Amino acid sequence: MRKTLGFVAFTCLTLAACGGGSSSSDTTAAAKKINPKYADFCLVAQELDEASNSTHGNDPMAMSDPAKMEAAWKTIMESSQKLFDEAPLEVKGDVKLMLDGMKAMDKIYATYKYNLSEMKAVPQVATDLNMIAADKTIASASQRFKTFMSSNCGL
Repeated sequence: MRKTLGFVAFTCLTLAACGGGSSSSDTTAAAKKINPKYADFCLVAQELDEASNSTHGNDPMAMSDPAKMEAAWKTIMESSQKLFDEAPLEVKGDVKLMLDGMKAMDKIYATYKYNLSEMKAVPQVATDLNMIAADKTIASASQRFKTFMSSNCGL
């Protein structure tokens, strides 16, 4: 289950295309590389990164408390949807593929009311989540998205 949860955090960060927290000097350096055409979108991606780092990613209780896990995942899903809504045409399809994978995972989490302990007791859950994690289409979309973000958002 840890591997799967690691994938959740990885997916969220991949959508944001940020490698974790940043200092103010990191933010300044990244700002110099932002393509003005995509500045608004880059800001939405930054917001997703902050949402995933400030909830699920940094709250160990989200792993053991179903209510916290649900709240954290809801925040991440809302931010991910906003990223899709704001995505430029060049990456909109890729963001949709990644978001669809997250929605599929969310469906599984919701079935078990975000109770990771309960999910761990059902082997099929890990199999289903790992199938989503191993989807090559999503992995390819994620790689293209990361390349776009690096080139246009300095991330």
